[in-house]
Amino acid sequence: MNPLVSVIVTFYNHAPFVAATLDSVFAQTYTNVEVIVVDDGSKDDTAAQCAQYGPRIRFVPRANGGASAARNTGLAEARGVYVAHLDGDDLWHPEKLARQVEAARRFPEAGVIIADGYSFEDGMPDRPGLVGGELGRRLNAAPEPIQRVDCYRTLLHHHCFYSPSQMMVPAAVYQALGGWDERLRVVADIELNLRIAARHPFVLVRGDLVGYRVHSASISGPRQSRKYTWALETFEALRIHHGRADAGARALIAARVAAEARSVARDVYYAGRRGDRGWALGYLRRLVTVTRRPDLVLPFLLGLLLPQRLVTTARRSRRPSSRSGLGRSLGA
Repeated sequence: MNPLVSVIVTFYNHAPFVAATLDSVFAQTYTNVEVIVVDDGSKDDTAAQCAQYGPRIRFVPRANGGASAARNTGLAEARGVYVAHLDGDDLWHPEKLARQVEAARRFPEAGVIIADGYSFEDGMPDRPGLVGGELGRRLNAAPEPIQRVDCYRTLLHHHCFYSPSQMMVPAAVYQALGGWDERLRVVADIELNLRIAARHPFVLVRGDLVGYRVHSASISGPRQSRKYTWALETFEALRIHHGRADAGARALIAARVAAEARSVARDVYYAGRRGDRGWALGYLRRLVTVTRRPDLVLPFLLGLLLPQRLVTTARRSRRPSSRSGLGRSLGA
């Protein structure tokens, strides 16, 4: 018998995308599903658009509390053996759920089944592959389109997935490990995937199964600034997981935070020199707080406060043996 899959679709001011998103759910070749639609306090006509689907969906309105809270609201309603998430601006290929259920049956020990896909903008393909880094290379090189991977250490080094819309999670995993961390607004999937990977293998499914929509009104913001939005919350997600991890994992997290704190601070410093200095100063102050590495971030903040000629002089006068100080910190 085909197990019931609870599809949780979360909307927030997604009226222009409701029809395309829900139609992609009802186009699934795997049909034993319940569709739970959570409207996270939309101020547009998202609710009216959803009403057109009548009893085919279970519509759950709530006060705005963020995507993680909306997903948890859906989880409280879910009755399925598996839970599949879909953000309100994304799309699914008709075979997406069928392929994931097949993978879950083959690997019942899996903590999450991740479908690959593509991103798109204004209806046009933007980039292939929603499984990135080492895991993406392994998946694309493998002879089989379904791959079981133990990826906890990989995810401690680098997050390899783009969207919660790729995820199908056994309900038993949520019951054991808890739901989405509502303190995280845009990268809660990073923390959740780390929590799951510490206990369970993942299963990756190759193919253009998920369409991740890129647009300026998304919670990640415009393309040009989203990497900075993601970075701040990623440090927070890593801090949360650090509190749950063992000593070996904590050491890897600390090393990643150190490397990425300096890298992000350097990028923001140069962006501030080229353009919006006020934004860069504010961002660097927040970066000090979320990374808890003032030793790595403050030199860039100080450098941005100083006139460029003083920074240039400091860099030129730096001795080759110097291991610290403003000049070294602001080096390329």
